[in-house]
Amino acid sequence: MISIFFQRLLLCSLLASGFVHAAAQAGDSTYILRPNDVIRMNVYEEADLSVQVRILKTGQASFPLIGSVDVGGATVASAAAKIRDLYAKDYLVDPKLTLTVDEYATEYISVIGAVKIPGQIPMPVSGNLDLASAMATAGGLTEIADSRSISLIRASGTTATFSMESIQGSSGRVKLAPGDRVIVNQSAFVGKLVSVLGQVGKPGPVPFPVNGQLSLVNAVAMAGGMTELSNPKKVSINRKGTVTIVDYNEVSKRGDHPFLLQPDDVITVAERLF
Repeated sequence: MISIFFQRLLLCSLLASGFVHAAAQAGDSTYILRPNDVIRMNVYEEADLSVQVRILKTGQASFPLIGSVDVGGATVASAAAKIRDLYAKDYLVDPKLTLTVDEYATEYISVIGAVKIPGQIPMPVSGNLDLASAMATAGGLTEIADSRSISLIRASGTTATFSMESIQGSSGRVKLAPGDRVIVNQSAFVGKLVSVLGQVGKPGPVPFPVNGQLSLVNAVAMAGGMTELSNPKKVSINRKGTVTIVDYNEVSKRGDHPFLLQPDDVITVAERLF
């Protein structure tokens, strides 16, 4: 009870000395007001003038007697001083008032494209939202995402491209601003195929992985592997009319240097001749 008494006593002494409170909360004083913020003005010993108002898109807010005041883009402290001066000019002698933010306007960034939860993400009141946090809020990448093609389009118009690997590292700390858009592009290999024909267990189309890496060995395995009648020394790859003959056994031993395929390649495993 004693501490509350002294707090009230201090408040009264500050008001009596003509002190203008920029805000009831210490963190409010340097906050920059913006459209859709809801602010409250309390005028000491002038209850009829106390009011709660929303800042319009024009940056203006309306107050009793003085009408519309341009406060958008001003700190709470400077807006309070401006309003006080207007009351002091024509209406009140040494007015004492407080200005606080009752409700902060919500601003958004967007994360769209090949993410699990696409849409708008509200900016924290602190304004601190980084790229990694935004991606995590969006649920991460879908199976068809191109993890190497994540575009950040700034509200200012500039564009940068990141990989998911870099976002999980230092690039994840890149700060976002209201109006920024993050677009996760779909892999260019979605829906792409190769055809594996001839002496394999399941001849027909084989889907291309979204990472764009498909080796001859993996394609044959996905087609059910070679049959007993296959000739592994004579496997042809038809790429846009150019045919290459390879020895499958030798190719399978390359390890770190696989024979990589391209979309629309046609692989034919020849039949062994007796």
